[in-house]
Amino acid sequence: MTVTVKTASEEVHSAEVPLDHDFHNAWGAIYSNSAFIKDDRARQVWEEYTVNPMRVEQQYHLLLNEYTDRFRSFFQGYWPNTFHAHVSDVLNPTTIASLILHAASTCPLVVEDPALSPLLKDDPQPEKLQQFVWNLLGWNETHIKTPKLAIVDGIYGSGYGPLAHSSDEWEYRILGSGLESFYISRNDFMTEEKLLKKLIEAKQSGCVAVVCDLVNASDGSIFPPEYFRLLRVCCDKVRMCLLVDEAMTAIRCGAPLVSKRPEYFEDGSNQPDMIAFGKGMGVSGVAINYKGLMMRHMAYQKEEQIRLSISFWRAMVTRPIGIPVLIGALGTLNVAVAENWPARSEQIGKAFREFITRHTKNDDTLEGEICRGLGAFIAIPREMNRRFNVMAAFRRQGSWARWIPKLNMAAAVDSEAIERYLIGFDAKLLRRKMTEEAKHLGTKPLWCCICGFDQTNDDWCRTCFIANCGTESCAKSFSSHKCL
Repeated sequence: MTVTVKTASEEVHSAEVPLDHDFHNAWGAIYSNSAFIKDDRARQVWEEYTVNPMRVEQQYHLLLNEYTDRFRSFFQGYWPNTFHAHVSDVLNPTTIASLILHAASTCPLVVEDPALSPLLKDDPQPEKLQQFVWNLLGWNETHIKTPKLAIVDGIYGSGYGPLAHSSDEWEYRILGSGLESFYISRNDFMTEEKLLKKLIEAKQSGCVAVVCDLVNASDGSIFPPEYFRLLRVCCDKVRMCLLVDEAMTAIRCGAPLVSKRPEYFEDGSNQPDMIAFGKGMGVSGVAINYKGLMMRHMAYQKEEQIRLSISFWRAMVTRPIGIPVLIGALGTLNVAVAENWPARSEQIGKAFREFITRHTKNDDTLEGEICRGLGAFIAIPREMNRRFNVMAAFRRQGSWARWIPKLNMAAAVDSEAIERYLIGFDAKLLRRKMTEEAKHLGTKPLWCCICGFDQTNDDWCRTCFIANCGTESCAKSFSSHKCL
């Protein structure tokens, strides 16, 4: 594939470089270096908000509905329900349990039944409604008072809360609080009978949902499609909600959602009930597929039934999502649609893997896998990462470097262009330009190129535009890097 790019002399004066070496991108929270500037709709609303915020505030519900419709369309049937600042806030068993309870208590089986619906009765009977919902879900008092999540081996975990107990990083584990999750190992997938028995045990212990990653956000390892198929079958039999954590993989892995890739989506039957979203989306939350494994038993058939349930949920909080965040999130989705980021992410992944393979095929020092991940979520061995002088995202104790490139870089879809701007004859010029701009703005590289954490040290390389965080181990490693 050929990419038209500017000459080195022209590029140094360009506002947008064809490829930068920041593959960290705030732990994958940046899809594009132009944010929503390219989306006329979001930009116009933002400009109006800076001049007359009250006028935009009066359009709040219209904007929220617009975002909901765009989300549902782009992610092919998933409706955003609840919004949060961080995915660690989302993957909390009490939040997930309440969301499931709400979906069940506002479903058509309840709302349209004169014997149950508080909307159709002058004397609501909450105890009767509650018992109906518990029976529908197969829950008891344990699920209500001490809910847990069942997690499949390979899940990233979270920075705090109950899922931090299962983190690979001790810094997160010591912050773990709440009930520990129910663990499902890879060995439990050996047979359907074994997995089914495990899920029955999980539900009996108070688990309200099963959570899994299809691409491990720590090291890029792939959850086998045949395991995902078996998990869906067993969740369906146990009547247990299935939630896929798409915070890192949405848009970036060759489809709107990694669970929508052909090898996972298959014939479209038995699909997950929920996804967790966040990172580059601009806001985190949970979206529900009302035709999912468990949700389809609630009989949501019409859009107005779904919208009614969502409106009840959102009405329980003062403002589900702030106006500035809402505008940015809407703009991100609009640009993702206009520029077809899912397809582009597949092209980017292919080009980067070609580049990596070309530079490692004759290297006898490398053993085992050299590249993992899907689409534009790429993981390479940590030691191999050092040779490219790039900023990558790491787990502190992990052996893999995660490359999470921006999706709008012109050169990112061509392996030869990647080589040219990353390590070739134009790389030094581009990094010099970044250094000059940083000096002008009084800034510096954002991330430590050794550990991936925030860079606060003044010791940084003006030639390669990389830095270290200042800890003894990172400073020592950084001092031995070889400049471009």
